[in-house]
Amino acid sequence: MRTAVCEETGKITIVEASRPEPGPGELLVRVQACGVCGTDLLKLYTPTITKPVQLGHEVVGTVAAIGSGVHGWSIGQRLALAHHAPCYACHFCRHGAYSMCPTFKNSNIQPGGFSEYVLLPAPLVGQTALAIPDSIPDERAVFVEPLACCIRALKRVPALLAGDTVVVVGAGAIGVLFVALLQHRAVQTFALELRADRRAWVHTWGARGLDPTQSDPHAIVQAATHGRGADLVVLTVANATTVAQAFALVRDGGTLLVFGAQPTDSLATIDLWDVYRREVVVLSSYSPSPADLHEALHLLCQPGFAFERLVTLQLPLERIAEGMARGMRQEVLKVVIRP
Repeated sequence: MRTAVCEETGKITIVEASRPEPGPGELLVRVQACGVCGTDLLKLYTPTITKPVQLGHEVVGTVAAIGSGVHGWSIGQRLALAHHAPCYACHFCRHGAYSMCPTFKNSNIQPGGFSEYVLLPAPLVGQTALAIPDSIPDERAVFVEPLACCIRALKRVPALLAGDTVVVVGAGAIGVLFVALLQHRAVQTFALELRADRRAWVHTWGARGLDPTQSDPHAIVQAATHGRGADLVVLTVANATTVAQAFALVRDGGTLLVFGAQPTDSLATIDLWDVYRREVVVLSSYSPSPADLHEALHLLCQPGFAFERLVTLQLPLERIAEGMARGMRQEVLKVVIRP
């Protein structure tokens, strides 16, 4: 079978590999589509991330082979899957910090979603394999895992009330997912984004797009909140500039959610006195639990979550390098690879 491998920074190639055979409790999945995640681009293009590195986890496919002891699945059945599953028994799991569980971090599909076939280990079969109805196209189903990430992130935020104000920094695919979820929370939502086409996208999903280089987001948010500031600022792009911007936008007692960051952007200066006296909550979130995956699938079955519209480029596996490069240059909103 063909699979994409990344053995050096900035380079992804297609190689031939042996097709895995499912053992007891395992499933072999024929990949129909795999979305390109921001973390795939991060791993591919960041020199400080050790290579070789596995890429591809937003997988939709069909069951190709079934290991012994697996029940409830049939050959050809469509499914979406995610790549990590917690143990539910360790200290982290008992605190609900499933993404910090060592079992969660060490579990994965093999050899990565940008392949003709992937093997789903037994723990993942039981927790992260979700049967999808025929009414959901592949291009929507690839959003099960990223939407679940956003769902889990908002669960970590102190309660949002009707009429509250949220600012989403960055209107890439993840930013749009947050906007769509917030649309159902009866809150007013702003999105800070430099690109005009992406500001138009968030408008479609119920947010007001702001270009921070052409307007004063702080003045606009202050006017919209009677001088309070935003109850929540979501950083899908987290760096020194956006962190400072977020602290200026968030209200006293509000929340700053760090959702997207890169190793090269990890250093940001914050005024601890300002955090202390204003009681600003700073938290982060990056990966979902199996329960969040099921919630995401339920939402994707609703007409208001037709995220296939966000897929602006689909390519065969042999053109994955092109898809990665265009995604890195932000020429497209969402890339889907079709092995």
